[in-house]
Amino acid sequence: MKKIYSIITLIVAALVATACTSDIEATQEKGYLKLEVNTLVSTNTRADKPAGYDATAIYVEVVNAQGAVVASTTDFDNDATIKGQNIELEPGTYTVNAHSAGWDGSGSGMDAPYYAGSKSVTVSAGTITTAAVTLTQNNVKVSVIWDETITSNFSAATSTVASAISGVSPLIFTMGQERGAAYFPVSTLTLTLNVTNKDGEAFSQTNTFNDLSARDHLIVTYKLADAGSEGAVNVFIDETTHTYEWTIQIPRKSSIALNAAAANAWSTFANVACTATKSATFDESAVKLQYRKATDNDWTDIDAAQLTTTTAGYSYKLTGLTPATDYAYRFVYDNDGTVIESNEVVFTTETQTQLYNGGFELWHQNSSNNAWYATENGTTYWDSSNPGSASMGAQYNVTTSTTSVVHGGSSAAQLASRYIVIKFAAASLYTGAFDHLVSTKGAVLNWGVPFTSRPTSLHGYFQYAPGSINRGTQPSGVGAPAKGEADVCQIYCALTTEAITVDNTDIAGTFPNWQSDSRVVAYGTLTTAESVSTGGQWKEFDIPFEYHSLTTKPTHLIIVCSSSKYGDYFYGSDSSVLYLDDFELLYGDTPTVQ
Repeated sequence: MKKIYSIITLIVAALVATACTSDIEATQEKGYLKLEVNTLVSTNTRADKPAGYDATAIYVEVVNAQGAVVASTTDFDNDATIKGQNIELEPGTYTVNAHSAGWDGSGSGMDAPYYAGSKSVTVSAGTITTAAVTLTQNNVKVSVIWDETITSNFSAATSTVASAISGVSPLIFTMGQERGAAYFPVSTLTLTLNVTNKDGEAFSQTNTFNDLSARDHLIVTYKLADAGSEGAVNVFIDETTHTYEWTIQIPRKSSIALNAAAANAWSTFANVACTATKSATFDESAVKLQYRKATDNDWTDIDAAQLTTTTAGYSYKLTGLTPATDYAYRFVYDNDGTVIESNEVVFTTETQTQLYNGGFELWHQNSSNNAWYATENGTTYWDSSNPGSASMGAQYNVTTSTTSVVHGGSSAAQLASRYIVIKFAAASLYTGAFDHLVSTKGAVLNWGVPFTSRPTSLHGYFQYAPGSINRGTQPSGVGAPAKGEADVCQIYCALTTEAITVDNTDIAGTFPNWQSDSRVVAYGTLTTAESVSTGGQWKEFDIPFEYHSLTTKPTHLIIVCSSSKYGDYFYGSDSSVLYLDDFELLYGDTPTVQ
């Protein structure tokens, strides 16, 4: 920080009083006192004197040992009855007091200095005693300087100087109104700065000075801080023995402030926002958003007309971004030479993570249970709830691959519902891992694979040939078709904040409510109207993820497919077949909100 030092003007004068004695020829019982008074007075004090006070007019009094004034004058230099005369006195000790005339001791005459001096002298009979008294400044001088950086950036400014002594009136220094120095009795002084910026906003700051002494000269310079100091005002104080420095936080133009928030960055878009503190004359059209790739130097501007304005600030949705890329953004207020920038926020767009084996080209058969899995051997991603049925023979392997009914590539997934010896089994395929069987009643499954991106939909193809429902008892309250009606399939997807364990023997207790469970970030499902026969043709589907929160990040992805939607209740058709192929996640700029 650049320090500004003002020249310290200091008049230091010693109080000197001398006395000399000479004999007189006449023998008398009286003695005589001759006075000499010298005053260190600057000539520029005369122009600023208040009514009734002249710093150059010296009051002198001679006080005897009993405290009585035996001789006095209100203007020593111009009083021929005392100046240069022998004052006849009774022999004894006297005190000569001299000070600026018109001073009442309570603070009058503060526009000019106050001088004082005193001397004790002994007068002897028959002699002439000469006493010389030198007066020195006996108060504190205060000067205020307004730097050009203050006068050009503020519409009004005052500095009020006040004394801690009761009855001493404060004096005000006003920017643009030149005046001389002010003089105060020695005491604690306070300087109160009041400024008004060019937006009409007022600010105030008070600082206190202790330990002041007579003849001190406080020179106060108000000056804007160097660039980069957030528009603060630095005040530098110099006086005879100390240097004061402190910072007063005062906006030079206005209290406008922009604070950019963390970006909510998806893969191809980001929601950005800032809070704004606005002044009385704030121009909404002067706000703009700037963004760039972190590796670029140039900013792209989004003008005010495109921003969404709220009571709290501004927001905008940046689109067309590149996935897995670092960006930076900021908001800027640029109006009539006043440029205020928010903090710069750096964010990274999400990776557009794709499904593993979404085309269902990779398959392997587990040697221990004969079940087929849509993964490479040793990889856990796609699993099935049917290893128990597969272990009973190849004809009961209800989830397998097929090369005869294919949409793309060389294979697809085939899910065929079957009646397995004593129980109906709906074929299933899901992301996650099979946990264990619950005897012959059902199974416990761990749904979900690690996943942190935020797609907007699940896209793919299915072909469905439903049979007439002929197995199980129609469950109540879930919308299942009646027995004898066509079966329906199921495909749904979810983003969650943890893996979810379900037990199909305890559906009510373990299956999440996809619409209200706090673990669910987004959910989407193939509608009942779509989950019907495709007439032997491949049908394209696009299931939007309906986001419960646009800010919560997921940790897991769940996709569940079944050839009989109500197979968890062991209800459906043992002749329903569902084919799946070419699954992929799509990443758009407009996510669906629940």
